[in-house]
Amino acid sequence: MKHIRIASRASKLALAQTNIVKEALENLSDDVEISIVTISTKGDRDKSDFLHKSESVGFFTSEVENALLDGRADMAVHSLKDLPTAYTAGLTVAAIPKREAAADALVASDPAASLEDLPPGTTVGTSSLRRIAQLHHIRGDLKCVPLRGNVETRVRKVATGQVDAAIVACAGLKRLGLADKISAVLAPEQFLNAPGQGALAVQVRAEDSELIELAHQLDDRLTRIATEAERLVLASMHGGCSIPLGVYARITEGQLKIDAMIADIKGEKYVRHSKTTCLERAASCARELANELLEAGGREILEQLRSG
Repeated sequence: MKHIRIASRASKLALAQTNIVKEALENLSDDVEISIVTISTKGDRDKSDFLHKSESVGFFTSEVENALLDGRADMAVHSLKDLPTAYTAGLTVAAIPKREAAADALVASDPAASLEDLPPGTTVGTSSLRRIAQLHHIRGDLKCVPLRGNVETRVRKVATGQVDAAIVACAGLKRLGLADKISAVLAPEQFLNAPGQGALAVQVRAEDSELIELAHQLDDRLTRIATEAERLVLASMHGGCSIPLGVYARITEGQLKIDAMIADIKGEKYVRHSKTTCLERAASCARELANELLEAGGREILEQLRSG
């Protein structure tokens, strides 16, 4: 029997995601024994400020990857959106399983079926530049405040009145059994998600062909095409992970449609473009879309962000 050690962040959500992969692998083979190795990451330890102020690449992933590289683990499970677009040398993403919801959710202390239902001056907790920019663009009268911590902590801060509302990924709430906390789902066609949001990445060492073959059975081809297109838009923007960029790609009737936006933090300069293509041109389409965003004002927004 083969023993597989899966590295995971220690948060409740990360462990829930890792257990999804663990159970799927166990269903593939009776000849595996799987254990989970928990890793504390800088992103989990540092909850003090807006996330974008950290200059660390791989804020939530690098220490988990190190466990793979130094042999403490054989496999790792990440939220795909947390992985840097430049994959780490010596490692490969063997599987991107079928995606959970890509959308963000509004969690509000008082009933609200949409962002429009929030009263003026509502404090909305989020530390994401993407969410802040879109909130300001849609509702300039809302007040965005820093909100870090795991999903349960953020939901609790709404319930206890520390903030009036929060924006949290639907996928995380669902995986934690907290879907009942969702006041409104923010349709990703309108409120664009982070590249890769809602998807998982199963990572192994690049030379481990046996584990690559096993894990690849969990790969969902359409999810991989869509999420890789989203991540390629981000990579082509040359802005790092923490920029006010939203990208939503989906596949319908054999066609890939990508919507992407970039905005300044105040939501005043807001650039949004869309493209549709065949699946074979997914990568080229993503690069073209990124270039269109840059040419239409995205480059100035990024330069302003860097200088500010």
